[in-house]
Parts: sequence; C-alpha cells; structure tokens
Amino acid sequence: MVREAYGNRLASSFQLSDPPTLVSHTTDQYRLAVTELRHDASDYGFTAPIAREEAFLIGLQLQALNRHELWLDGKSVPVQPILAGQSSFFDLTRDPIAYIAEPFHPLFFYMPQAAIDEVARELGMKPATLICRHGQLVDDPIIESLGRALLPALHATPLGNQLFVDHALLALRSHLVQNYTGVRARCPAHDKGLAPWQERVAKEMIREHLVDGIALATVATACGLSACAFINAFKRSTGMSPHQWLIERRIEHAVALMRQTSHPLSDIALEAGFADQSHFTRAFAARMGVTPGTWRRNIDRHQLGSP
Repeated sequence: MVREAYGNRLASSFQLSDPPTLVSHTTDQYRLAVTELRHDASDYGFTAPIAREEAFLIGLQLQALNRHELWLDGKSVPVQPILAGQSSFFDLTRDPIAYIAEPFHPLFFYMPQAAIDEVARELGMKPATLICRHGQLVDDPIIESLGRALLPALHATPLGNQLFVDHALLALRSHLVQNYTGVRARCPAHDKGLAPWQERVAKEMIREHLVDGIALATVATACGLSACAFINAFKRSTGMSPHQWLIERRIEHAVALMRQTSHPLSDIALEAGFADQSHFTRAFAARMGVTPGTWRRNIDRHQLGSP
C-alpha cells in the first residue's frame, strides 16, 4: 500500500484536495516532496489520521497559528503558538492528529527515513534519524528560505523548474541530516570536479531540457555519481550549481528570442523555461543589470539607429 504523505494523500487528512505539490527523487529514487496547504475559514476542527510510515513531515508555517492542539499516539502533547516562519517536525510513526481553530497556511516537506539513510550511506555514516521533539518549534532560516523560494515553483504553469526543485529539496535533506540528527556530515570533496565526459554529458542533458527541466538525479546517474556528489563536482568544474548554470542558459535563450522576435515578454519568459514573467525579470536583472524591458528597448533603439 502506498503511504507517502504528500500531495492529495496528505491533503485528504486535512479534508482538502488538489494542493500545490512538488516532488523530487533521490539517487535511489526515494521521493522527497513539498505540499502547500491552505484553509482560510475559522474553526477548522480535527485532522484525520495520516497513515503510519517511517517518514517525517516538516511543517513550515507561512502565517501565525495561535489556537491549535496536537495528539501523538492518542495522547495530548504540549504546544505553543506558532509564528509565521517557524517550523515543527512530525514523526509519522507516531500518528499525529491536530485540532486547529483558525485559518492555516503551511508548507509540509515530506522526508522518508529511507532518503535520510541514503545520505548516511553516501557519506559513510552510521544510520541516523531526525531528532524530533514534538510540539517544539524551530526558528530555522534555511528551512524558511528554501520553502519561500519554492513558492513560485509551486504555482508555476507549466512546471519547468525541476532542476531547482531537486536542488532545493536535496539541500533541505542535507541540512536536516547535518543539523537535526546529532551527526555532522557533508558530501565528500571532489577536488578534480567532473571528468570531461561527465561535464559534457551533464551540460548536454540540461540543454536538451532547457524549457521543461530535468531531474537532478537523472543527470547525476548518467554521470555515475550520487546527486550530492554531482552537485559538488559540477560546481567545482563550472563555478556554479547546476541550477545556476541552467538559469544562465535560459537567459541566453531569452536574449536570442528578444533579438529575433517581437513576442511579449510574458511569452518569452515561458518559451525560455521561466515560471513566469516575474521570475524571468528577477533572474535577468540579476544577471544583466537591467530588466528585460529596458534591455529590449535599448536593442530596438540601436537597431533603428536612434540616438
């Protein structure tokens, strides 16, 4: 029986449906996911049981939650008001059930124990599990920043940021292992970076999926590396992460489109693989120093011979 508490399987426990959800796969094809839940009415009530499994949910609250209660294995546990940006951990072997008396808006990261074990194997560590103090809140800027960075991708249509989603969820997994297992760990160093054939294969695969995106684990496997090792080696070889390299190529493609066509910037953003025009504008301005609109107007004046 499939358990995996993300997407509609998680939303059903909150009497919700079709929540925005992003899914990534690790090297060994374990699923990591983030699900956005939102309920705007008061007096929500009790959540339904979530199927027990060896996995964790990390809840990032996007708005304050003052009136709520929590039960584990049928027993009430102490809780406190949650501020926007705070996180809490839930062990899904403990049958967590909540009572919520006001609107709520969290992101829930799904992290199976098998995916945590995978990191331990990659790093030559002993098996580790998250230290999960139920009801305790965590002010963790890394969890919050990764969650908020994923919000545009959660609402993007079509989805074209799989490399970024993979990078963010794998980064979260590494952060959790390093900071919430009691064991410090990091990916092994790769002083020589990617071999020439690995770099060629990786870049070709990313270019071939410039618009629709490609899973990080797929590229890493093609290079004969774990996802963690691939990220480190790619950055050592190119000076940037796989996602940053992808964004550079998308900007180059957008520049070519602006030179060759008169398509609206909103269309160019989608044609180049960006989630929307806002994402395109931010990335373009960070790279080029001006907005796409300003850049295009300057090119148009130059082509017309205007002063």
